[in-house]
Amino acid sequence: MQRLWNSGAVRFVREMVRIYFAKRVSRSAAELAYFLVLTFFPVLICINAFVGLLDLNIQEVLDAAAPFFPRETLGILGDYVGYITSNQSTALLIAGAGMTLFSASAAFRALMNIMEELYGRKGYRGVWRIAASLVFSVLFLLTVYLSFVVLLTGDWLFRLVEDFFHLEQAVLPWEWQWFRFLLLFLMMFFFVLVVYRMAAPRGKPRPPVLTGAFLAAAALVAASALFSWFIGLSSRYSLVYGSLASVIILLVWLYLCGNILILGNVFNCVWYRKKKVKALRQSRTWKS
Repeated sequence: MQRLWNSGAVRFVREMVRIYFAKRVSRSAAELAYFLVLTFFPVLICINAFVGLLDLNIQEVLDAAAPFFPRETLGILGDYVGYITSNQSTALLIAGAGMTLFSASAAFRALMNIMEELYGRKGYRGVWRIAASLVFSVLFLLTVYLSFVVLLTGDWLFRLVEDFFHLEQAVLPWEWQWFRFLLLFLMMFFFVLVVYRMAAPRGKPRPPVLTGAFLAAAALVAASALFSWFIGLSSRYSLVYGSLASVIILLVWLYLCGNILILGNVFNCVWYRKKKVKALRQSRTWKS
């Protein structure tokens, strides 16, 4: 038992747990969730306007959503898509985009603060800090929009890949219904990777971000799916919380995502320290 406790993998996890409590990661995750909640509703306004501009075929949307939504909700989804397609407000879109930029940039600054605490190094300051947070906001909106394009616009992207690379249909073994989830994961991975790189403290050497970003993206997708499944099993939660049930579920989900996003950074930090210690030992051995 003692041998297992002192093994490399267990010591790695123990160090992550120590940093989690020492740096009050749960507090930072709550701060991140708060700003993401402020971002959530303006994003919905922007999504409404964006979906309305896609000129979607309602029946195609319903056919694509049929495997994922209960049959009773498909009629509501069809009415929703029809309504936002015919009712657009430019002023509301501008207000939603402005609030999204403000709230998402605040969330990114919260992530930068915890990164500075983890590594003990300063990050961007002044104008560069504001610019980085605005870039994050735009990237966040772009990721959300591309995700909805992949989910709602059918298999046009699949056919575009076939035409661009001159591939026969038999060469691509995946059905679009499953291939889209791979695309969503890749977009999530790219988003987390860029966010980690942008939020990483300045100075050399730059801390590694690739492994932690991949694990965080996979954990975000898996945790969201499991959380959705768990909530689906708890059919009576609305009897306990009433009309606040949806808001409470959203808060818990965002808090969970915030913890995962920061834990990916904690993984990178521990990995960086282990590599640094190993390099110092090798340097001392070489000098001696």
